[in-house]
Amino acid sequence: GQNPSRYTGNLDVTIVNYDGDIAGNYFLNAFRQSAPGNQTLNWHYKDSSDYNNDIDETKYDVEHGKSWAVVVLRQRTTRRINETVFTLINTSRTLTSPFTIVSPIVVFYADGRNSFTVNNYVLPPIKSAIAIASAKYGQMLRSTLLQNLSSSSDSSSNRSVQLLNTFQIGSLLINPLPAQYQNLHPGSPFVGQLATTLGYIYIYLISAMVVGGTLKFLSQYVTKVHWIDVIVFRILNGFFQGFIISLIYSLIVLWLFGIHSGSLFMRYWMFNWLSSMVFGIIIVLFTTNLGILGNSILTVFVILMLAGSTLQLALELSHPFYRYGYGLPLYHIINGGRHLLFNSYSNFGLNVGVLLAYFSTLWLLAFATGIFWIKRQQKKAAQQSEQAKTEKK
Repeated sequence: GQNPSRYTGNLDVTIVNYDGDIAGNYFLNAFRQSAPGNQTLNWHYKDSSDYNNDIDETKYDVEHGKSWAVVVLRQRTTRRINETVFTLINTSRTLTSPFTIVSPIVVFYADGRNSFTVNNYVLPPIKSAIAIASAKYGQMLRSTLLQNLSSSSDSSSNRSVQLLNTFQIGSLLINPLPAQYQNLHPGSPFVGQLATTLGYIYIYLISAMVVGGTLKFLSQYVTKVHWIDVIVFRILNGFFQGFIISLIYSLIVLWLFGIHSGSLFMRYWMFNWLSSMVFGIIIVLFTTNLGILGNSILTVFVILMLAGSTLQLALELSHPFYRYGYGLPLYHIINGGRHLLFNSYSNFGLNVGVLLAYFSTLWLLAFATGIFWIKRQQKKAAQQSEQAKTEKK
């Protein structure tokens, strides 16, 4: 497969400088000069005014999937650090407690969007850039401090006091820009992700067997009943079978994960019912128009897509074959199911909307093509019947 590093430019990370001073310059330069390769993400530089100068509003980009992470440098960072350094230089007494400061940098991210991708491709480049910014800014602070101490030390006792105070703020001079990492949406356990993937593969295979059996059963009566009756039976049978399959599957999954919420059960059941109907209508469409071979190819494709997409890598880092999953219902089935079970990151409304759109469109196509093939089969059967009668005469 392809090296995921070549696709890291598809991952958006927002950088916001609330400081606007010396620390902010080191902060921005570190990201702009970040190393190439897998340490280069698609940095988006925004102004604090874009978020009404409120740090909490930057979380919106992560929570709604606009960015994989948001890196924020707090307001007045330079001012606070300078005040500390100048206090050290100008004081003539020993500081009694170690220096502490709120982390100047805050990183918001959502591990639940894709744990493997976040921890291996999003956070490492951010940590690297922050470390570079902190190291360069710390070097500047130490140089400035040494120059001021040399010029202000007028006695050995004063020099001793300043030396002791320097040790008290040693953490500031070594790492002036420490970061605080806030995981807004913790990821679901890997076992749970794997279980949901296998579960939906199971639903698809069950749907394929049920649809195949139903079509074979109906083929015996196509020439004996009106085509409208055949279509109506297919529709009602598909709804009922999807209803039962999704009910059994939902009960088993919720029992295995120890989930007892009635409202969650209803939502999960209805979502699985929609998913099974989408699977069913896709299978009907392929089987009716392309036959058994077409359905076999579809089965292999579906299993590969379900097993591969978003299991380890986000689609943005996956091979283009898997990235096509953005336009397929499979991606939305997997992510919607994980969202309901583990509260993992997902735009659930979009997942449901895409599935409804697919179901409606494919249902109309299956309805139209089903009528065509049924009428054709009935016409062919009528011709064969007439031919048989003619031969008897």
